[in-house]
Amino acid sequence: MAATRLLRLAAGMAVAALLVPTTQPAGALLGGLLGTDGHYRDFGDRGGFSNILPPGQDGSLNTVEALAAQAGVLPAHTKDQYGPYHDLVRAVPGLTEDRLGQFYKDASFGVAQADIERSYSPFPNVTVVRDKRAGVAHIFGTTRYATMAAEGYTSAEDRLFAMDVLRHVGRARLSELLGPSAANQALDRNQLAVAPYTEADLTAQVAAIGAGGPEGAQIANDLKAYADGVNAYIAQALLDPLKLPAEYPALQQVPRSWTPEDSVAVASYVGGRLGKGGGSELANLCGLKVTAAELGSATAARQVFDDLHLADDPETPTTSTKPAPYPTGLGPVDQASQPDVDCSSLRLIDGSTPSLQDLLDATRGILPTLPGSPGQVASSVLGLFRLDFPHSLSNALLVSAAKSAGGRPVAVFGPQTGYFMPQPLLEKDVHGPGISARGVGFAGADLYVQMGRGAGYAWSATSSGADNVDQVVLRLCDPAGGPATVTSMGEVRNGTCVPLQSFEHVQVAKPTLAGLPDGPDLVLDWPVQRSAASGPLVARGRLSDGTPVAVANHRSTYGAELASAAGFKRLNDPAYVTGFSSFRQAVAGIDYTFNWFYVDDHDIGYQHSCKCPQRAAGVDPDLPAWGTGQWDWQGFVPRSSEPWDLNPATGWISSWNNTPAPGFRAADDSWNLGAVHRVQLLNRRIQAAIAAGPVTRSALVNAMGDAGTVDLRGEADLGVLLDALGPTPPAGLDPRVGELRSRLAAWAASPHRRDLDGDGAYDDPVAPAVMDAWWPRLVAAVFDASSGHALGHLGVHVHDPPQGHLGSAFDGGVYSQVQHDLRQVLGQPVAAPWSRTYCGAGAGLAACRQALWQSLSDAAGALQAEFGSASVGDWKRTVADDQIEYSVLGLTTMAPAPWINRPTFQQVVEVGAS
Repeated sequence: MAATRLLRLAAGMAVAALLVPTTQPAGALLGGLLGTDGHYRDFGDRGGFSNILPPGQDGSLNTVEALAAQAGVLPAHTKDQYGPYHDLVRAVPGLTEDRLGQFYKDASFGVAQADIERSYSPFPNVTVVRDKRAGVAHIFGTTRYATMAAEGYTSAEDRLFAMDVLRHVGRARLSELLGPSAANQALDRNQLAVAPYTEADLTAQVAAIGAGGPEGAQIANDLKAYADGVNAYIAQALLDPLKLPAEYPALQQVPRSWTPEDSVAVASYVGGRLGKGGGSELANLCGLKVTAAELGSATAARQVFDDLHLADDPETPTTSTKPAPYPTGLGPVDQASQPDVDCSSLRLIDGSTPSLQDLLDATRGILPTLPGSPGQVASSVLGLFRLDFPHSLSNALLVSAAKSAGGRPVAVFGPQTGYFMPQPLLEKDVHGPGISARGVGFAGADLYVQMGRGAGYAWSATSSGADNVDQVVLRLCDPAGGPATVTSMGEVRNGTCVPLQSFEHVQVAKPTLAGLPDGPDLVLDWPVQRSAASGPLVARGRLSDGTPVAVANHRSTYGAELASAAGFKRLNDPAYVTGFSSFRQAVAGIDYTFNWFYVDDHDIGYQHSCKCPQRAAGVDPDLPAWGTGQWDWQGFVPRSSEPWDLNPATGWISSWNNTPAPGFRAADDSWNLGAVHRVQLLNRRIQAAIAAGPVTRSALVNAMGDAGTVDLRGEADLGVLLDALGPTPPAGLDPRVGELRSRLAAWAASPHRRDLDGDGAYDDPVAPAVMDAWWPRLVAAVFDASSGHALGHLGVHVHDPPQGHLGSAFDGGVYSQVQHDLRQVLGQPVAAPWSRTYCGAGAGLAACRQALWQSLSDAAGALQAEFGSASVGDWKRTVADDQIEYSVLGLTTMAPAPWINRPTFQQVVEVGAS
């Protein structure tokens, strides 16, 4: 593969030969921005900001650089943040304040004169300075247009090909860029299910924001300036092979012009996957029906569903201590709101018959993959691209001034967007009229800094997953007046037959270097059907009485992803954000469902954002409702009622995608918001740091890093599991089960998955391997028979393992359900008892104990087969089993790194500290 790539790259160097000047020297503008201390004007910088973003700023390699990279020689700033980021795994706990600079870079505004690597003016009235340490673009403009154009130009410098991939994915047209393959077609189909937009739809979003008063008009102008900047770079790259990313000649492609609609397409991809929650109503209904058939009772099946769903568990950890009930006003379920869908009749829009898993995937915008597709990846002559964007991996730790060593608040926080080469996030430091911020944004949609810092404050976010997506059932009708059928192209809305929208999504895939494809078609033509009121259709079928219906995904941000740009614009405006109160108002301009965190030199704060629908009274939020008008959303939750907090009495705030506030109900697709949640790994360590206090920045980094290598099951579930097992195994089992229990008990004191001595195996390698093998078997032993196999029928993830190689883990698993049930079996208190106990099928502790020991015995046999040895001591989990594997967004690869459960981009902040 490497030799083939080298040949293609070498051949591609003939794409262009004419060199032209790329930018003008910085000139007088550069001198005017320098202060007497040798720094650029500090723009009110209070100091105390650091960050890290692996692997490096330079994510765009030309053909010469890519050829050298194949031989292991990387350009400057391609990998210079990789080592500091991943070396932290072995530095915590025990990191001291004087060593923070080894693992985080300075994130001040501007650049000291001695630290300038190069400076240039891509347009009049703006200077760009690249710093020596990381190559970050520092933009200084004297006009708004020039500042925003430089934003686009520098994005293209650092991420042009990645931006091209993302705009094609956002348009469901990746095959046009990379060529036809089952993988590319699957990605395009997936995006089409989430955001089936025409070009006119994207243009309408740009027009809508521009018509939204002075603020909206400014955003539209900024979009145009950003696009002009990208296009200026593209024009130069088409003439200068040293500026053209190597992927283009390798693919025999050239970059086309960038438009504001391209940024909307990127936003629709990112926002449609990271800023949403819910949308599993149809799969819940069909899973409940299968469960009811097994249990012999629909009532029993719903009791099991409610037990396992943990929709409003009073024991779940919350980010805010202030109650914020959501949804409100539902009341008792009105059966008239619930259409009785015949699940066996359902067909996806392309006519295929879905399995239950297909329905689950369709609710998340993941259609069944085509034959030969490896899943959420793309492929081309460059190889495979893994485009999974984890949606719930970010975390935040904030400690108040009263608990900190410096008398100022301390924060360690950041988003987790996966590990890519290049990273889809990129960093900028931007200063111009109405904008002064440093931080990151998604390439192509990074019009403004989306997470970062201002002069005297910093902010970050975690995904909330609040329920802003519903699946609704449409009663089909014939607009021409004939009888309704399952193929009818009308829906009944408030008693009137309204035509459904439809179009063919046609694209001509780029031929491969070998010519026309053998498998997937070159011309792709997929049907799209939409309800003007409810959004894209995902399936058609009938009710149990034969009535023809369709099911639509109704997302509150559908068709309006660009609207959230208003919030980001405000966050970047130094005149707008002057404290926590104005920060809350800025966040109110963001419709996506996120948790937002704020820190300055006095306050720590939290604000939830969501265009969260208020459902009609009588609707069951976990199951499909009619979309005929009577049961429509009743507006949206007032932003003033969203969860929030300011300087809580506890002295700290934390988040790791847990419940926002007491009374805030879990979305219908969420099964992990109970008494056990990974945020508790942070909470326990923050509380310990406060108890040992006062808290320093390094103490908070230690808390984050130490939590990042813990196996949640070992810290939160293993104690009650050992109690339920009891000390002595019953007769007739694998004779090694006693040793397995002993090893697990010893590991429970420090259940890490880390390799501090660097020998390639975890410091306690056997216990993690045992837990990995035992967990699915013990979950099955506890729940399967007694629940009617509900977990499987409902598509609930039993475990979120580090072996996914994405970095994040222990989010989507039944960690709470196991602990809750065993506490009931053991007679320990639970705040909200379930309808039954599951382990031992309700027959008591002895029966449960037998089932658990048997599952551990079964695990022993599986481990012997996995490791090829009968000796327990040989069953060792290695670093390679869990390691983070970088996904490639182009030609250049990045080596794997040790696993840690940690944000990708991370800030360390103590405003005013030196």
